[in-house]
Amino acid sequence: MSRLENRSQLMAYLGATQRNAVWSWCAVDEENKKVYLSVWTDTSKKRDGKRVSYLIQEPYWGIDENTSARSPARNDHDEKLSMIFDEGYEAYGYFIEAKDTTADPREIESTKTSFIFELELERLDDGSIIGYPLRRIEIR
Repeated sequence: MSRLENRSQLMAYLGATQRNAVWSWCAVDEENKKVYLSVWTDTSKKRDGKRVSYLIQEPYWGIDENTSARSPARNDHDEKLSMIFDEGYEAYGYFIEAKDTTADPREIESTKTSFIFELELERLDDGSIIGYPLRRIEIR
């Protein structure tokens, strides 16, 4: 089998569906109750002083600061996070790299497709959601 080259191929391989291949930040495998979340590689931090975590969602991501309107991507992401927090779906992550880490909004330069990782999610007091990698899963 050839190497997976992009996020769409990775999600197809995992049996997960994105609401939209361009703007979705996540995908879901309904049959196996798994949610796959995009994780920016540059957001790693030891937030609790011990374990490395990654930023999964900032409170303001996908929300217009002037109108408070939520983007379709944000609504989709919130729905998938609710599946994890409220409905018992398992959380998994896959790394994406930004073309420019200072851009707002960011664009994806590349997606790491050779592995995913199981995540433990935590909602912080400020509304941010972080993920702790629990286990790396090789794809190929």
